[in-house]
Amino acid sequence: MKDSYPNLSTTDIQDWVGSASFSKGQSYFLQNAIIEPRRQGMTLKAQCRGSSAPSYRVEVTMGANDIARANCSCPVGGGGHCKHVAALLLTWLEKPKEFQDIENLDSTLEHRSKDELIALILQMLQHHPELEYLLELPSVASGAAKKTIDPEVIRRQVKQAFSSISLDWGWRDPSEIAANLEGLMQLADQYQENDDYSNSAIILRIVSGEILRHEDVVVQDDEGILGWLVNDCVRGLTGCLEDIEESSERREILESLFNVYLADLKMGGLGYGDEVPGILFDLATPSEEDLLAEWVRSALIDMDGWSREELGGFLLDLQGEKLQPEEYLEICRQTGRLKDLVDQLLKLGRVEEAIGETQKANDYILLALAHSFVRNGRGSMAQQLIWDRTKTSRDARLWEWLRDYAFKQGNHPEALELATKLFWDKPSLSDYLEMKKIATQLDNWQGHRSETLSKLVEKNQFELLVEIFLDEGEIGQALEALEQLRKCKRYWSTYQDSIGMRTAKAAEKSYPEQSIHLYLEQVERLIAHRGRKNYKEATTYLKTVCRLYEQIGDQGEWKNLTTVLRQEYHTLPAFQDELNKAGL
Repeated sequence: MKDSYPNLSTTDIQDWVGSASFSKGQSYFLQNAIIEPRRQGMTLKAQCRGSSAPSYRVEVTMGANDIARANCSCPVGGGGHCKHVAALLLTWLEKPKEFQDIENLDSTLEHRSKDELIALILQMLQHHPELEYLLELPSVASGAAKKTIDPEVIRRQVKQAFSSISLDWGWRDPSEIAANLEGLMQLADQYQENDDYSNSAIILRIVSGEILRHEDVVVQDDEGILGWLVNDCVRGLTGCLEDIEESSERREILESLFNVYLADLKMGGLGYGDEVPGILFDLATPSEEDLLAEWVRSALIDMDGWSREELGGFLLDLQGEKLQPEEYLEICRQTGRLKDLVDQLLKLGRVEEAIGETQKANDYILLALAHSFVRNGRGSMAQQLIWDRTKTSRDARLWEWLRDYAFKQGNHPEALELATKLFWDKPSLSDYLEMKKIATQLDNWQGHRSETLSKLVEKNQFELLVEIFLDEGEIGQALEALEQLRKCKRYWSTYQDSIGMRTAKAAEKSYPEQSIHLYLEQVERLIAHRGRKNYKEATTYLKTVCRLYEQIGDQGEWKNLTTVLRQEYHTLPAFQDELNKAGL
C-alpha cells in the first residue's frame, strides 16, 4: 500500500510543518490522537483530537516525490503546517496499516442515484444544520452557470460565527470563531479555483469586514488568529482584483482592502493588512488612485497622532507626483509628516523654512532631518543645527552624529576630539574602537592608546580594560586587569562572572593554568548557589577543566580534583548525579 507514496522521513515532516509544530505533533501521535485514518488515492485523511475542539479534519495529499499540499480545520491549519498534520504524517510513517483504503469521493457520489444523493444530503444536514446555507448559493462546480451570491446569506453565516459566547464571561473565543468561518473561506477558495472571482470576492469582503467590525474581539485576540483570517482575505481579494475588470466590482474590492488598512490604523497597527498599501499601488488604475485619495482625505478627519501620520504618508505615496508643491507641503503639515515636509522644502530651495521647521523637532527627529539636509547638499547647515542643539540637550546621539559627519568630511582631528569626548562621557568598548578607527587615520593611535589605558587604570575602569585587552588579543594583560578588578570589587556580580568566563575561554591556549583557576572558581560559586541548574552548569566547566589538564599533561591533578569534589560535596546528591551524568 505504501509503495506508491513518496518515502517520507521525520526530517521531511519537520521541514513541512516547522520544528515547533513537529514537536507538538509528536506528542499528539504518541497520545494516539489520530482517529479513523483513511487513504483515498494519494490523499491521507483523518480526524485529530484537538485542544480547542473535540476534533479537527486533517488532510494531506502526496505528490510524486514529496508532500503536495495539506490542510487542517484548526484555526491555524490553512496550508497544513500545524501539529495535527504532523501527527497524521507520523501516523502514516509509523503505522501505515491502520489507514483504511476508501474510494475516491467523486467516484462514490457518481455511483449514487439522484434520490440517494438527496437522502444523503438530508441526512448530512440533520447532523450539520449550519451547512443548509450552501443550498442557497450558486454552484461551485466547474462549468456551472455563474450566478451571483446573495450577500445576505454570507453575512448571516458570518454573524452566526460570532454568536458563540462563553457561558460565564460573555467572551467570544477567537479560535471558535475562526473555526466557524473556515467553511466560508474554503468556499471562497473553491469559487476562485473555478475562476468565479466575483463570488469569491463577495465572501472575502464580508468576512474581512465583519471580523474588523468586531473590534472588541479582535483586540483581545492575543494569538492573532482572526488577524490571520483577515490577511487571508486580503490575499484572496488581491487575486480577485487581478482578474476582475468590471469597475463597480473593482471599487468594492478596493474599498474592502482600504477598510482593512484603515481599521488596522485605528487599532494602533496590529499588523492586519500590512500588504494593502503595496497592493493598492500596484493594482489600482489612475482613476482608482484618485478615488483612493478621496477616501484617504475623508478618513483623515477622524485620525490623529501616529495613524494620521501613516495615512498622510500613504496619500503622499499615492498622489505625490500629481500634487502641486503647496498641496504636497500642506498635506505634510496637516498629517505631521515633518521629514517629508523638510525634505520637500529643501528640494524647493526654501532653506530658511526648512531650518525653522527642523528647529521645532525633538532630538530623535532632528537627527533624521539632518540626513535630509546632507542628502540635499546642505550638510554644513545640518552640522550647525546639531551643534546648536547640543547647547540645550545631553543626548549623546547628537555628538555621535557630529563625530561621524566630521569623519566622513575628512576632518579627522575634529572627529577624534569628538570621539574622545564621547568615550570619556561614558567609557565603553564600542567608543574605544571608534577612537581607534579615527586615530589610526591620523597615524597617532599608539600614543592615544597609551594615554587612554593609563587614564583608565587611574579611574579603576578594570572591567573595560579587560574587554579592551580581550578584543586586542592581549590575553596576559587581560588576566592582569581581571585580577585588579577582583581586588577592587567587594563582591563578584553576574557581570563579572561573565567577563571572568570570557577571559578564561580566551586564556585556554596560551595560559591554561590561569584558565583552569578561573573555571574552578566559577565551579565553586555555582555549587555554593545550589540548585540542579547550577550543578549542571558547573559540570560543563569541569569538562573544560578536564580537557585543559590533558592539554598540559597533568591528568593526575585532574583525578585528585574529582576525588576532592566528590568527597567535599558528598551531601549534595543532585550534584553527584550531575557528575555521574557528565561522566566525571
